[in-house]
Amino acid sequence: MRNYRVLNIVFLVVLLFVTSVPCWAAAKVDIAISTQAGWFGQAAADIEMQLVVDTVKNKVNGIQIFTVADQVELADWVTKHTGDKQIDFLILCGQFPSSLYKPGNAEANGSVAEKFLEDGNMIGNTGDYMFYVVDGAGTNGDAGLVNMMDIPGISMWDDDTVLTVTAEGKKYLPTLQNYNTDRPTHLDQIRDPWEAEVIFAQNAAGTRAEPCIIMNTATKGMLGTFYQTASQDDDPRAKVMSEFIISYFASTTAVSPVGSSATTWGAIKGN
Repeated sequence: MRNYRVLNIVFLVVLLFVTSVPCWAAAKVDIAISTQAGWFGQAAADIEMQLVVDTVKNKVNGIQIFTVADQVELADWVTKHTGDKQIDFLILCGQFPSSLYKPGNAEANGSVAEKFLEDGNMIGNTGDYMFYVVDGAGTNGDAGLVNMMDIPGISMWDDDTVLTVTAEGKKYLPTLQNYNTDRPTHLDQIRDPWEAEVIFAQNAAGTRAEPCIIMNTATKGMLGTFYQTASQDDDPRAKVMSEFIISYFASTTAVSPVGSSATTWGAIKGN
């Protein structure tokens, strides 16, 4: 009987430890960055994204840069990181590589990018309107976002939207200051199963946000927007995105995604 009680105590201690560890803390994280820039300078994108690599490389499992000449290799990376039972992060710089999603919405469903997202991974974007531009032309238009989210009518318009940093923004992204964005996430257009996971800055009405992370609660796939601004090469993209990765996304202090409290990402994606 005594041994039985000891075993019960050990089991409860292990269970408490497992259920208290945030899911992102328990997961390996691999990051791919497509540096093909839209709406801000290519030189600035190259510098900013290299700074992200230099800042977070020791905090994640792996991080790799892909230039416009590496689109085939990028697609290979995304494919290999789909179904690998871990959460991975793809960062875009304002253009949606044609190797991930055929231009002109020719593959509205089942693209390499959509499969990656629906596998419970994350796609983040800085620069031009998320999923709108391919190879310098707006051939996808706002239908790119509609197709990737499967929400008719969702958009990211509104030039010069005034944003105020939230408590979460101050906590996790100390570099972030109040600013104006040109392509915010429209919180009032999000529909089930999507919902806001964390909002780092928003407008006074609470209808527009950036940076912010939204999650598909059915698939656990996430989209994040950071400085979707026009011709603003000096925006602190690298610092803010690095703070997000280290302090929130891949940190032991990270907030657990919606509905995943006692589960690791591996378990979520394995189900």
